[in-house]
Amino acid sequence: MPIFFIFIVGLAIGSFLNVCIYRIPKKESLVYPPSHCPQCGELIKWYDNIPLISYLLLKGKCRSCHHPISIRYPIVEALTGVLFLFSYLFHRSLNILFFKNLIFISFLIPIFFIDFKIGIIPNSLSYGLIISGFILSFFTHSFSSSLWGIGIGGGIFSTIYFLGYLFLKQEGMGMGDVKMAMGIGAFLGWRISLVAFFISFLIGGVVAGFLLLTHFKKRKEKLPFAPFLVMGALISLFYGEKLLYLYLTL
Repeated sequence: MPIFFIFIVGLAIGSFLNVCIYRIPKKESLVYPPSHCPQCGELIKWYDNIPLISYLLLKGKCRSCHHPISIRYPIVEALTGVLFLFSYLFHRSLNILFFKNLIFISFLIPIFFIDFKIGIIPNSLSYGLIISGFILSFFTHSFSSSLWGIGIGGGIFSTIYFLGYLFLKQEGMGMGDVKMAMGIGAFLGWRISLVAFFISFLIGGVVAGFLLLTHFKKRKEKLPFAPFLVMGALISLFYGEKLLYLYLTL
């Protein structure tokens, strides 16, 4: 059954994305050494590495040292599975747009969690996002829109970056965000990427305002922006055309 199979594939890809989230910032190989407990170093047996199920059976602890396993692992696996499944239900076909969505989602998820945790967007992910989005545009007949998306995304966020230095004497936006915006533009094209950027600024503004009002963040504390870009990109990936049409018809 395609729906069940796609969800299982999503869980498996999510398990790999967990490896990416943990190892890419440390500049470690994604292949060697095999999966192991970061606390005791014990290699993880295959039956303890089944997405979602193993976490539940182990009650969120390493079988060897009983150290707690981060809740991020099942969250990433479940999120990937759900988004893969939603993408299939959205397209109702295993076409090139569906597979393009899966690649896009597979970049966005590790970027979200890495930037949320340590405040960086690894170049391997941001450049991979730009290059893969641009290459795939040849297969979806959106080459021109993708190229414009790269330019507009980079232009908008580079402007914010330099204006921050000019008026605030600090980065208004990190260069990682600039490259990520270019990658979003490469995948979504210039029209829908503008919708994604608007949504990300809107969500980011609301969250930042809430954190300031509740004193969880101080005024000059930096807030990772990539998670908001990811949310804006995912919403626009599925509903960008409808939102743009709604805006233009108001």
